[in-house]
Amino acid sequence: MKPSGRSLLLEHATALMLAAVLLWAAVPKLPTAETPESATRLAHPLSGYLENHRAEPWLCALLGQSLRDGGSIILFGSSELTSEDHPAKPVNFFNNELRVPLLALGHAGNQCRSIHAQLIAADAPLQHARIAILLSPGWFLGRSAERGTELEAFLEYQPSPSLYRIAARAANGDTGIAPVTDYLLEHAHELGAAQPVVKWLLRDATAAGRLRYFFAQPWDRWRIEASAAPMVSDPPIRSHLVEWAMPEMDSVPWQVLFKRSREEHLTACTNNSVFVNDHYYATYVQGGTKTIDAVAMEKSRELRDLKRLLGYLKQEGADPLFVLQPLNPYVYTNLHDADATMDEVRSLVEGHGFTLLDQWSSDPERFTPGVLTDVMHLGALGWYQVDSALMAHFKAP
Repeated sequence: MKPSGRSLLLEHATALMLAAVLLWAAVPKLPTAETPESATRLAHPLSGYLENHRAEPWLCALLGQSLRDGGSIILFGSSELTSEDHPAKPVNFFNNELRVPLLALGHAGNQCRSIHAQLIAADAPLQHARIAILLSPGWFLGRSAERGTELEAFLEYQPSPSLYRIAARAANGDTGIAPVTDYLLEHAHELGAAQPVVKWLLRDATAAGRLRYFFAQPWDRWRIEASAAPMVSDPPIRSHLVEWAMPEMDSVPWQVLFKRSREEHLTACTNNSVFVNDHYYATYVQGGTKTIDAVAMEKSRELRDLKRLLGYLKQEGADPLFVLQPLNPYVYTNLHDADATMDEVRSLVEGHGFTLLDQWSSDPERFTPGVLTDVMHLGALGWYQVDSALMAHFKAP
């Protein structure tokens, strides 16, 4: 028996209701404007250490404020920022000893493209910014040089609030965000589980994206726009202007600190003659040596990313300090293979008119024990050298 018109209507209505329920269930929960508990720790001027942006939803906006007014020194780096704590580390020396606000930001993987993207997302003029960037030689060697910033690390420093700000600028035709969207496009095949806003940014970049958004665009546009307001709002975080001035260079007994930290390091190297602290030597070196994997400069994505970062800083009127860190030439036996690359790094930084603290040396005779605590991370002497360079660079005009 054929179903009646009424029963067919009921079946269609039931199917539509079921589809609506399933569709609604599939909708991701949209962010709210409530202040996450972690965010209340932040204040302007920024200070202390943060490993990434993920736990601090309004860090991007606060970075913009700090870069705009120069209220804090912003020190970008990677794994050296997570090495053993010491009073000489800038996050301690400046905030505790000098009473000068400094934020250290980063951990392993925070390389040139990631730092460039963070500056773009902060969307601030840089004429008054106090920026310092620690360049790890490992970025320019081996896989790190060939691949540049890895996608996982990139997204650590570009969470939803940053990307929503990028999306808003893209919608207004701002071409300044191209380094971010270009990077995402390069890694489009790896974005299967990425946030919807990432795919929204790439909707017009590929034929597949255009085809997908031909059908899904109205729905995705609603999801993005409905969740945008709390993402791009001003941070609900206490902000106050702190007047501070960099102390005079001669107010710090630098030579005493240099001598003491070198002596302390040597007393911690009793089981080896390669100037590595005892624990690290016994755990990782054990009498062995290492070699670095030099990469032809024309194949180094990281060098290209450094050029883009330097060009951006120059274009925005920034006056940053760069630090080229060393590796231990007593443990790495072929550091001279990287000299040409490090010469290129020096040339690029100084060619843009920027100040460079150069700690690199492939010659054991020119390496100062204590600059490193292990084979690649700065020790107290190395950190005091960085502190001194920071003080000199950011002193009052």
